[in-house]
Amino acid sequence: MKFKLFLLTIFLFQQACSSEDIKKNQTIIPTESKIVHHTLFYSGIIQPLKTIVIPSPADGVVLDMPFQYGEVVQSGRLLFTLSSTKFLTDYKAALTQYVKAKNEFNTSKSQLSEAEFLHKHLLISDDDFKMKQSNFYSNRLALLQAKDALEGLTDQAAIQDIDFDRLTIVDFDNIIEAMHLNKHSENLRVLAPTTGLILFSNRNEDESKKIVKGDAVKQGDVLAIIGDMNGITVHIKVNELTVNQLQSGQLVKVTGLAFPDDILIGEIKRIDHQGEGANGGLPFFSVEVVVPKLTKEQQQRIHVGMSAKVEIDIKEESRIMVPIAAINEKNNMSTVRLYNEKSKTLQEVAVKTGITTAQSVVILSGLKPGDKIAIPY
Repeated sequence: MKFKLFLLTIFLFQQACSSEDIKKNQTIIPTESKIVHHTLFYSGIIQPLKTIVIPSPADGVVLDMPFQYGEVVQSGRLLFTLSSTKFLTDYKAALTQYVKAKNEFNTSKSQLSEAEFLHKHLLISDDDFKMKQSNFYSNRLALLQAKDALEGLTDQAAIQDIDFDRLTIVDFDNIIEAMHLNKHSENLRVLAPTTGLILFSNRNEDESKKIVKGDAVKQGDVLAIIGDMNGITVHIKVNELTVNQLQSGQLVKVTGLAFPDDILIGEIKRIDHQGEGANGGLPFFSVEVVVPKLTKEQQQRIHVGMSAKVEIDIKEESRIMVPIAAINEKNNMSTVRLYNEKSKTLQEVAVKTGITTAQSVVILSGLKPGDKIAIPY
């Protein structure tokens, strides 16, 4: 009996010493679930909220462009004057086609009027009458097409001093005069389609096309862009590891070196679902961030082409988080020292870790809320 009491005394003494050693060398803390926050940072370039492209109406050479890139232009303002030999050739062909179509229409109209009289008095057959009708409708359609083509060209050159409706095929002198435009009308005039900031075109992030006087342009080439700076757009590149953490409508913060006192609140507008190559690195996805409204003061400070920083706060579901110091790496395995309340001992248990913040690590499996772990001093 005395021997058993002696062994029990020794065991309790050892346990007390062990417990005392644990408390001296490390801290015991309970684990708990927390909502995980981490922030993603990206860089981009300030672009207008919306843009309208101004294409060249024809092949030609830029003679004049009475504006400066970056200034505000009003709708209807003259932006470009182009000299175009191709336009003059197309214009003369369209004018000739219009006069011919108009003559054929008038002729078929007269023939249809005569055919209606003859058909009414049973002097021609139904087939002859229908043929005259068909010719009239075909010639009317051809006239409409010719007139539309001519008006499209005259609008490009702002030709207003010629009454094309009064031209007929017998007015040879007037036709010749209409073909030989005065010097002012021979040039194409490109007007601003809307009010906004006029900008040169960016073919891509590394290459831009700034039109200047004397440049030769092709039909359809982008002469300039009209931008809406009531808000801004920033395009960022997100790698494949984080793109699925983003979603449309997610709030973001936009800041910049050139406007350090402004913290702009925007949102993710669009996320591409097709990745792009990154010169041997991870594929990336283009994400469009929009700040829908800038104040007048901000519009004075923030300009197209400035650099911007985009900050996106990511919130994940509640997870167990432990201090980084609690994690031990052994044989390519992460472990923590789990404290047993009953035996007052520590036990190494394997855990699966997730994302890491500056001070903590997410535990995906291996611990449950309320477990106590040891953290060395």
